[in-house]
Amino acid sequence: MVPLRLLWRPIAFAALFLAAVHGTFAQGTGHLLIDYVPETGATYLNPEVGADIFYAAGYLGANTIVANVEAGHIWYDHDAFNRPATVTTPVFTFTNTTSLNEVDFHATMVGNALAGTGYDSVSDQYFYSGLGIAPYAGVWSGAIATEFSATNLGAFSTTTTSTLTTYKAFFNGINGEKPDVINSSWGGTDPAGNSPETVAIDGLARQNPTVTFVVSAGNGGAETVGGPGSGYNNITVGSVGGPTRLDPSSFSSRGPADFYNPETGQTVTGVRAAVDIAAPGERLVLAAYLGDSGSIGASTDPDIQALVQASPLTDQYFLSMDGTSFSAPIVAGGVALLKDVAKSPFYSADLGAEALDSRVIKSVLMASAQETTGWDNGQILMSGVIVTEQALDYTTGAGALDLDAAAGVFVGGTTDVAGLSGGEILSVGWDMAQIGTANPGTSQEYLFQSSFDSETDLTVSLNWFAGRSFDDSADLTLDGSPGEELSFANLNLQIWQYTGVDSILVAESVSLYNNTEFLRVSLTTPGFYSINVVYDGMIYDVTPGGVTSETYGLAWKSVTVPEPNSTLLVMLAVALLSGERRRRYSAA
Repeated sequence: MVPLRLLWRPIAFAALFLAAVHGTFAQGTGHLLIDYVPETGATYLNPEVGADIFYAAGYLGANTIVANVEAGHIWYDHDAFNRPATVTTPVFTFTNTTSLNEVDFHATMVGNALAGTGYDSVSDQYFYSGLGIAPYAGVWSGAIATEFSATNLGAFSTTTTSTLTTYKAFFNGINGEKPDVINSSWGGTDPAGNSPETVAIDGLARQNPTVTFVVSAGNGGAETVGGPGSGYNNITVGSVGGPTRLDPSSFSSRGPADFYNPETGQTVTGVRAAVDIAAPGERLVLAAYLGDSGSIGASTDPDIQALVQASPLTDQYFLSMDGTSFSAPIVAGGVALLKDVAKSPFYSADLGAEALDSRVIKSVLMASAQETTGWDNGQILMSGVIVTEQALDYTTGAGALDLDAAAGVFVGGTTDVAGLSGGEILSVGWDMAQIGTANPGTSQEYLFQSSFDSETDLTVSLNWFAGRSFDDSADLTLDGSPGEELSFANLNLQIWQYTGVDSILVAESVSLYNNTEFLRVSLTTPGFYSINVVYDGMIYDVTPGGVTSETYGLAWKSVTVPEPNSTLLVMLAVALLSGERRRRYSAA
């Protein structure tokens, strides 16, 4: 995976945003800038991805830790990272003894999108341009580069040791604390997701299921996603833009990825969807680091060197930044907001680790995603049944991030069915459960408690981990990989209708090489429906003794057509603000 690239698109660095644009965050008006034009003003990103419902309810990430791992470190001295004295969540820089540990312009931009605040203590206001998605989260910064390119801005080199040292420390925790989400906005060539680094990170993610790993898809356009985004146990994020932020970005990596079977040693090409979801990644205004270190410091380009500042550095902003580098931290910030709710008294007493599990969080975000322009997951009609063997759109996955809808799915209905084997459910919600792997064809049913009395749009997402492991005792300085590929279960997703006499299969997602199944369908016939999770065998299993069960996260959202007004969201905001506790829904 060498050389590697930071997943942004180069700009004319002379275009810097110098003005301080302020807003009063307490009124919900301070947001991350997007599409800034001096003559006409700006558009603000946070409300466009639906974060305002969390802010209005007082959830700004303060119960969470977000980590960023890439070539260099975040420059915390930028005004974008100022915080009021009442916010006590720390910022932390991890020292990786096998990497350069240099502060870098790219990490600073990504950190801004992830958890910037831009607080001004004099005016007691916030910079519009400084506010990230989870502004009160604790922030950890980790760096993996062993060399920055002198001629290719944004390119860098690593070793397996420098890469895995930071990921191992962050996933396993430091001083008894683990981050809630790790963001990475870098990548290299790895179409099958089986490089030593990708396998090891997947293993760490599976062994630490409450630490959600979010990663950029890449900026290769028609090229397929590279590692670590081509791994399995993560949330890989593509970019969208355009007037409504629903158009796939031309630069966003896409297309079917490969699948490697360690049991047979064979690679099946072009058979799985690597992108899980998309978020805005065009024309962002982000904090600028112009010090003499990292990628800028290493550059021999005279135009870049002319911008390098001596200390003290000024707090400036880059205009019109593009890249999946910035889509990923927007999603990672959304993960932090969900987990902020899950760790509050509103939620945690009943649900514990289930609501923090990466499989659940991923399913919630995907089930609530907006359909993007030209979205196509290969659904076709076969003998009257809607079928997809692809599961996800190859460019935007489940669609565009919608945190407003995600809040409804996360707390507005069923919040983890009691037990581990399905049950009755409300119109929106999620579940974490297990399915046995002794017999292919084993099914677990989720029956909607109420019938659908008119046309209903139903979106369902199912996620589980690829069976990859990480050897925590391995000496990372030695040759060889501490990660191992052990198993890959094939789960399917179905929607059934009950007529009172018979059961009719309506739709199914039956991809063979994904560890995600996804359906977005319109149910035109009134009646009772169910969601079924089906075990269909193991693609491979070299686990000693064999896999006996598979744990999965399931989430769903049903919307009556035409969709009613925002009553659900109003009720949700009231519930969040009042502190009314959601309890898991138990079948009667």
